[in-house]
Amino acid sequence: MTDIYKKIIALLDEHGIKYETQHHEPTVTSEDASRVRGVSLHAGAKALVLRGEKTKTHWLFVMPADLRVDTKKIQAIVGERVSFAPDPETVTQCTKGSVPPLGSIIGLKTYCDAHLAENEQIHFNAGSLTDSVTMRYEDYIALEHPELIDITQPDPTTLSPVTPPATPDPTLPGNP
Repeated sequence: MTDIYKKIIALLDEHGIKYETQHHEPTVTSEDASRVRGVSLHAGAKALVLRGEKTKTHWLFVMPADLRVDTKKIQAIVGERVSFAPDPETVTQCTKGSVPPLGSIIGLKTYCDAHLAENEQIHFNAGSLTDSVTMRYEDYIALEHPELIDITQPDPTTLSPVTPPATPDPTLPGNP
């Protein structure tokens, strides 16, 4: 059990939030975590640590694990170019893949993609690759108070195809 895990559990208990924990094999990827937990990838709360290129400020961005981040949207929100933190472990005290969606625990401002609200419950690694927490999305929002934004790329499988312009029908009035 890591110190971050203990802080998360203490915070949830202090606020009377119902949650479940699961101890499992190490999960390095979101896909691994989804499989081991037996839940949809979309319900996984993926936490990404990004850093501003000018200010070197770090932020935590949370989104469904099956979606991809759109750094152009993030840059518009924070007002500068961003990249993944070169050493997130130093910033968060969490190994890569174990960062929880609770920036308040690790000293980072938290932004949350609005698509995460499509889940009644969310699941996340809790400062450990072998420990997960499941909690209600509404409780997460009430506890963390993240800024709700749109930071994901559109799913190319749901985009409407481009429709070519219609060829004018010469039999209709006004068409050549």
